[in-house]
Amino acid sequence: MVILVTGANGQLGNEMRLISKDSTDKYIFTDVNQVEGLETTYLDITDLDAIRKMVAEHKVDTIVNCAAWTNVDGAEDSEKYVLVEKLNATAPENLAIAMKEVDGWLIQISTDYVFGKEPYNTPCKEDQQGTPTGVYGATKLLGEQKIIATGCKYMILRTAWLYSEFGKNFVKTMLNLTATKPHLKVVFDQTGTPTYAWDLAKAIVAALKNPVKGIYHYSNEGVCSWYDFTKMIAEYAGHTECDIQPCHSDEFPSPVKRPAYSVLDKTKIKEIFGIKVPYWTDSLRQCIAHLQNK
Repeated sequence: MVILVTGANGQLGNEMRLISKDSTDKYIFTDVNQVEGLETTYLDITDLDAIRKMVAEHKVDTIVNCAAWTNVDGAEDSEKYVLVEKLNATAPENLAIAMKEVDGWLIQISTDYVFGKEPYNTPCKEDQQGTPTGVYGATKLLGEQKIIATGCKYMILRTAWLYSEFGKNFVKTMLNLTATKPHLKVVFDQTGTPTYAWDLAKAIVAALKNPVKGIYHYSNEGVCSWYDFTKMIAEYAGHTECDIQPCHSDEFPSPVKRPAYSVLDKTKIKEIFGIKVPYWTDSLRQCIAHLQNK
């Protein structure tokens, strides 16, 4: 296969780079941002003609779209709405159109933020109605709908609480804070599941071996709050001096209401692709070990 990865300099894109080194498939890594030391082909996915040209030149038959607007609070800025919608909805539609024209596959990374407005306490299934609480979730859900409407071959993978050794993420932020602050308050009334980007990348590659059209959920196994997540980050890093206390979400005012419960049901992806999903604390321990050995 010839696999084009967009957003290649982000968290998941960098994990795809690592996993591609052991692959017999040809990978093309694209982004609008250039990073020193990383070979990256420039591609603006809001430009359909540019995508078509890239697909034709390299005979691309699969696109893994790791690119998105992911600043949840920033998406609520009305002046940014046009850009957020362009990146999260129009761009995926462009990729879907380009793949439809060559009978190729689009792998779209989506989010647990497509849920959240309705109160529930059982894991969200793929066919559950989307009820986003903010612009980020709403535009990602619109992107899913636009992809499906093109009639292309697609796999939409919703994930949650993504972290890795790369870029900015919750784990790296909390490693810094628990090492430098004597006290820390972290919300305990938002529940979900962390996802190690390396595990997600492996799941994508496994699914690509025999793709089956549809929407899937992937996060690590288990359930926790942001408070629980932070406690384990500090424990695995040996940051025992920081006093970490739980607090309510309203102690940290935000322009968007985040989902109180967005645990994803992963039965479908496990059954169809035979994927074994690691428990969240096992993957977290692995990531922190890698960060400390850098």
